[in-house]
Amino acid sequence: MKPKVQACLGQLIVSCQAYEDTPLYGAETMKKMVQSAMLGGAQAVRCCWPQDIRAARSLSEKLIIIGINKVMPKGEKKLDDVFITPTFEKAREVVEAGADILALDTRITTKRGKAELLALLHEIHETYPHIAVMADCATYEECRFCAESGCVDILSTTLSGLVNPIEGPDTELVRRLKQDFTLPVNAEGRIWELKDIDAVVEAGADMITIGTAITRPHLITERFLNHYRQQLAK
Repeated sequence: MKPKVQACLGQLIVSCQAYEDTPLYGAETMKKMVQSAMLGGAQAVRCCWPQDIRAARSLSEKLIIIGINKVMPKGEKKLDDVFITPTFEKAREVVEAGADILALDTRITTKRGKAELLALLHEIHETYPHIAVMADCATYEECRFCAESGCVDILSTTLSGLVNPIEGPDTELVRRLKQDFTLPVNAEGRIWELKDIDAVVEAGADMITIGTAITRPHLITERFLNHYRQQLAK
């Protein structure tokens, strides 16, 4: 197990991201978001785009940074669009920006089959053998494919529920991964409440990533407002 993966075990990873159409977008703002997470005790963060990764790295050499490089599709987003670090070039930018762990979309879709994904994983592994790789998966089958490739270090439920939406974190997937594979498992996705943390810990998660519930104020506000309106309508 790579040292940075070992250091993530038992950690709460805070995903600090903001898109161009939101007020918090920008490296300097995300640097403050990372700083806030660190103030709360976080020792690991997940950051998107090279400029944000470099900004986060400037805060501390000890901070564990999981880096991604999203390429958002133009026009209407389709479920089979591969958008999280989709190419080797995008992976290279993340590594060179200072990420300790590289995360990428490892879904098998109509736009990228098994052969292409395997080739990408091998290229990353062979070029950057010291960099740990987190496989952002949607299904058990994708996790198995990545585990059997020998090129990833962490299996993550990041994209579970993308095709078939579910309520709350995917504890069933976490449990199956822990039963069948030796790789560490990152529980990510729809973790909103303290009880959700309890659920993924009970399922065996080795680390937990929380993003929206901590770092996306407009969605937090929307969630509370919608609930309040529902109560008023009763």
